[in-house]
Amino acid sequence: GSPCARSAVRRSAVRRQRSLDVQPSENMTPRSLFALLALSSTDACTMYGVSRTASADGSTMVSHSDDGAGDSDSRLSYVPPARHKPGSMRHIYPTIDEYPKFIGDAFGKTFLPLPGQALTKPIGQIPQVEATHGYYLNGYAIQNDCELSFGESTASAVFRADAVGTPNGTALLAIEELSHLAAERVCTAREAVQLMGDLAVQYGFFGPDGGAGEMLVVGDPDEVFVFHILSDPTARSAIWAAQRVPEGEVMVAANHFVIREVDLDDADRFLGSPHMHRVALQHGLWDGRGKLDFTAAFSLGEYGNKYYSGRRMWDGFRRFAPSVALPPAYNSTDPWSGLKESRPYPFSVPPDAPLALTDLLAAHRSHYEGTSFDMTRGVAAGPFGSPDRYAVPGTPGDTKRGAWERSVAIYRAAFAWIAQSGGSADRGRKQDSAVVDRDSAAASGAVALQKLLPDPPPEETGALRRGDRGDGCGCRSKIWFGPADPATTVFVPLSVCAGPPPEQYTRGGPGKVDRESAYWAHRYTQNLAQVRYSAMIVDIRAHSLEWEEQGAALALQIGALQCGGGAPGQGQAASPPPDALQRLRGDSAPSLRRQIERHAAAVLASTWALTDDLVGKYADGGEAAPRAGLRRRPLLAPGRA
Repeated sequence: GSPCARSAVRRSAVRRQRSLDVQPSENMTPRSLFALLALSSTDACTMYGVSRTASADGSTMVSHSDDGAGDSDSRLSYVPPARHKPGSMRHIYPTIDEYPKFIGDAFGKTFLPLPGQALTKPIGQIPQVEATHGYYLNGYAIQNDCELSFGESTASAVFRADAVGTPNGTALLAIEELSHLAAERVCTAREAVQLMGDLAVQYGFFGPDGGAGEMLVVGDPDEVFVFHILSDPTARSAIWAAQRVPEGEVMVAANHFVIREVDLDDADRFLGSPHMHRVALQHGLWDGRGKLDFTAAFSLGEYGNKYYSGRRMWDGFRRFAPSVALPPAYNSTDPWSGLKESRPYPFSVPPDAPLALTDLLAAHRSHYEGTSFDMTRGVAAGPFGSPDRYAVPGTPGDTKRGAWERSVAIYRAAFAWIAQSGGSADRGRKQDSAVVDRDSAAASGAVALQKLLPDPPPEETGALRRGDRGDGCGCRSKIWFGPADPATTVFVPLSVCAGPPPEQYTRGGPGKVDRESAYWAHRYTQNLAQVRYSAMIVDIRAHSLEWEEQGAALALQIGALQCGGGAPGQGQAASPPPDALQRLRGDSAPSLRRQIERHAAAVLASTWALTDDLVGKYADGGEAAPRAGLRRRPLLAPGRA
C-alpha cells in the first residue's frame, strides 16, 4: 500500500464500519475499536500547493513528503517518452511500497530485475494511447516533460475496495497508476484530474491496503488543482472531486481531505464525479441541503489521534500567512473528527509575501521550532534536543496513553520533493539568486558551479534533445529532490529533460548501507545526529545550505541550457541568462545531464565526508577545538551552563 498510510488504513477500516453502521465483530466495543485505531504507528505524507501568482518567481510549486518507514523504496526512475502501435494495451500494475516496489522494465531502468528477482505481474490492462510523455516517478509520478507536476497525501475515507487479483478484488486503479497515466497522457493539471477521475470511475479505484482515500496536488505552469478520490459503494467505480487553488493563494494538506462545498456548476473552480451527491444521500452522509461538503460526507477524520493532521496544516498556514492567525487547537467529539466538525482551517490562503523555494524547504523541515509545540524541547527531546520520537507512548491498548506530536519532517521519511512548473526567467533568477548570493556577489554561484563541472567530451555538447511531440521539453521546470529525512537532507535540482536521474538517486534498499546511494548518505547523517542533535544539526544545516546554494546556481543552468532565448510559452526561457551564466554555456559547456550528475556526485561525497567530520568533531562528548592550541570544549545539554 501507499507509504503514507499502510498502517493507518487498517485503523480507518474499523472506523469506516462504525461510521456507516456496518456491524463489526460482536466482541468489538466502541472502546476496543478506539484502542485498535491507536495500536500501530501511522505512515503519512504532507503536501503543499502554490499558485502561480503566490510564488516569488511566477512558477507553480507542488510538494510531497513520503514519510514511509525503513522498508520504503526511495529510488527514483525515469520513464522515457514513447510511441505505441495502434491497438496496444497498457498494463496496470499492483501498488507495492516496500522495497522493491516494482521489478521490470515498464517504469524505467531503475527497476530492472536483479538476479533472483521475479518480475512484477500486471493485474489488468487498458487501451494504450498513441504517444506518451517522459516523466520521473518514485511511487507516484513527480513531473513530466511538459511541466505537469504532482504531490500526494493519503486520507481516510468511508468506502473501501480491493485490487483486482486479491480476494474479492474488483478495482483496477490505485493512486500511483492514476498519476502515472496522467503524466504519460496529458500536460495540464485540469486535464490530469479529469483523466484520473474518469479512469477511476470506469475501472474502479482502490486505496492503500484496500481502504483509504487519496489526495493529489497537481500543477502546471498556469494552474494548481487539489484532487480527492475514494472508492464508491459498489467497489467497482470511484467518487472524486477536484478544486483549483485560487490565484495568489497556497494550500496545505496532511492526510485529511480539504475540499469542502463542491459546486460542479462552477466549472472553472470545480470538477468531479456527478454521482457523488446521489451516493452521499443514499448512505446518509449528506442531508441534501445546500452544497455537498465533500470532506464532511466522505472523510473519516484524522488518522491515529487528534492533531495528527491538524498540527501540520496549522504549521503550514502559520508559516505562509502568519497574519491570518489560525488556531492550533480545535474542538472534536471524538479523537478523529475535529477537522471535519470544527473546520478550523481554510482550503487555501493568500501568503503574506510571495513564496520562494526556500519557504517550502523550511516548511518541509519543520518540527514546530520556536512554537509551543517545539519538538526539540522538553523531556522527550532528551539531553540534546532531538525532535525524533520513535515509538507511541504508553501501553498498547490503553486508550488514554496519548501520542507524540506528528511533525512535518520525520526521521522515517523516504524522500521529499518540490516540483516547480513555469515561471518567469527574470523572476526565477531573482528567487534562485536569493539563495546563491546570501553572502557573496551575484556571480559567485556561477563561479562555485564552475568548480563542479568536468570538461565534457565533444559529443556531450550541443542542443538539448527534444521530445518527439513537436512542442519540446518543459524547459522551465525542475524537481528539487531530497532523500531521507527532509531536516537533514540536501535537496538537489533535477530535470526530466536530462533523462534518467543520477545513479546516486536510483539505488538504496533497506537494511544495508550503500555508500553509492544518496538515500543512505542522508539517512546515515540523520541517525548519526541523534548522538548530539542540538550541536550536530548546526553543522548539518550549514552543509545543506552550502549545497543548496550550489544547486540554485545549477537550477539557473537548467533553464539556460534547456531553452536558451526565445519566447515564453514555446518551451523557451523568457530572456537570455545572466552574463556569468552565459559564459558557462558556451560551445564547451557540459550537457545538462552531465552537470546534474556531477553535482549529485559532489553532494554524495560531501555528505559522507560530513559524517566523518561530525564524529571527529563531537567524539567522546566534546567539541574539537576550531584552532590548534585551544583546549577541547565539553558539550553540555541545552540549557545547562
